[in-house]
Parts: sequence; structure tokens; C-alpha cells
Amino acid sequence: MRIEHETGWATEELADVDLGDKRLNTTLMKICDSFSESPESPINQACADWAETKAAYRFFQNENVDVREILAAHRRRTAERGSKRKRLLAIQDTSYFVYTSHTKTEGLGRMSLKKGKNIEKIYSNGLVMHTCLAVTTEGLPLGLLDQKIFARKLRQEKARKGRKPHDLLPVEEKESYRWLEVLMNTKEALGDTEVITVCDREADFYDFFKLSDQIGAPVLVRANVNRTVNRKSRYAEKGVVKLWDHVRKQRETGSFTIDIHRREKTKHCQARDARTATVTVRFGSFRLNPPRNNTKHDREELFDIAGLLTWGDKIL
Repeated sequence: MRIEHETGWATEELADVDLGDKRLNTTLMKICDSFSESPESPINQACADWAETKAAYRFFQNENVDVREILAAHRRRTAERGSKRKRLLAIQDTSYFVYTSHTKTEGLGRMSLKKGKNIEKIYSNGLVMHTCLAVTTEGLPLGLLDQKIFARKLRQEKARKGRKPHDLLPVEEKESYRWLEVLMNTKEALGDTEVITVCDREADFYDFFKLSDQIGAPVLVRANVNRTVNRKSRYAEKGVVKLWDHVRKQRETGSFTIDIHRREKTKHCQARDARTATVTVRFGSFRLNPPRNNTKHDREELFDIAGLLTWGDKIL
């Protein structure tokens, strides 16, 4: 017996999607409703019956279905919800889907490299998904602002003396450009709404901070590099100041404690004892210098960055 779906959230959320065929539009609504009811289930279990399962597979295989049109419709709805708020958080992060065991799958990229006992190089194959989620300051998710899915390409360039091949590439040709691209798209989508983009350590690089300063889009990035700051020139100097030390010298403006639970050792994580951590908040500014190895930034002016958060004696 076929289960008929009631009109769900997708009908309103994706009302202005036009895939060029009304039947495709209707199928999209049904798929979204089915998957949202059973997000943990595979396609055949999430669908009501075999006919609906086949319709879902045909939809995914249809070359006329443009995922960008679907994302754009949802993105517009997210922006509408966000425009009613004074301030939002835009959380960027990357997920990795490993399909190494799917030997017949085509178009996958090589994502990580390990050494085996009998094989020198072992690559895991899959796809990379970079997502930006809009969230209120109270923690309420509003939807996606951007999402990019791609297969990673490994470069085989030879390095020039004294420089890594990666240093010679313009940022537009690097995989890390996705952070900048999503930041620009977020700024465009939400207009006058104040949006603070939150990123992990992978976004701790000069071009990202530079773009943030240029377009007036504030960011909160978990620091990864204990870089030299406040240099008067881009060249090596004596008595340089390191970022970690600079932050510790700033005035403490507040603190709070967090209980961290005990964790058992697993294949991917080390064991951890239960403890209480003290989070200390310090604010300050510092001058960020362009990277010396990148010729693109040879004549750029220096600019200041403000706003830092520390966890104990480590910067978050």
C-alpha cells in the first residue's frame, strides 16, 4: 500500500524552484519530505515504497536537474529568515565523504595519504563538502547560505629553490579559496544584516583575513599559526613578537569554566580524563603581515586585526 505524503516544509521552502519540468519539481518536494522524516536512513528505506524509491534514483540521475537551482532557492529562504535578525553567525566547515570501498564509483578525488605495511602510499578516495550554515546568536539554525561539493585534485608541481609549489599559486587556484568564496557569497546574500563568520583552523591564512577587512565582513577564526606579529616590515627582524605571547599580555576581560567529560580511547581518538577547563577572554589588536613567500603580496600595505579569545594558555 502506497503512503501518500502530506504537504510538507519543502513545498514552501522550495516554492520558486524551476527545474524545467513540473514533474521534477513535484518529485523534489516528495524526496525532501521523505528524507527529512528519516534523515538517518538509506534511500530505499526513507522512501514510502519501491515506486518512490525508483523515482528518487531517476531524479538523481537526471541531467536536467541542476543542484545549483535547488540550493539557490533554499539560500534565498535562508537569507529572508536571516534578514529579520540584527546579528547572525555564519558557520563554515568542511566534511569528507570516503568512498574508497566503492570501487566502481567514478569521479572521486584522493583526499588523504597513509603508509601501509606492504604499500608505500595508500590514498582514501571520496568527495569534499564545504558548507556554510546560518545560525542565530541563540543557536537556532536558519538554513544553508552556501555549499560546495568537489573532488580533490592532487598537484604534482616541482618546487623552485627556497619555495614550496603551493606558495607560487594564486589563492584563486588553491583549494582554500572556498573559504573566501563562501565569505563573499554570505556577504552578498545577507546584505545589511551583521554576519560574523565562524571558522576552524583551516581558515587561518592571510588572504581570508585580508578579504574580511576589504568587504567589511567580521570573522572569528580559531588560530592555527603562532605567527610573528607587529613587524614594521615584511622582512625578518630581531626581537619579534609572537602571537601567543602577545595575546597573553592583553588584559583579561572575563572567564568561565567548562566541564570536559572523560573519553575512552578509540581508533581515531586518544583517551582523555575528565577535567574542568577555564576559558579566559582577552581582547586586543595586532598587525598582520603578508606572507613573504607569496610574490602577489610584495607591495601590499599591512593591516590590523582585533578581537581574540583564549582558552587557558591556548588560543581558540
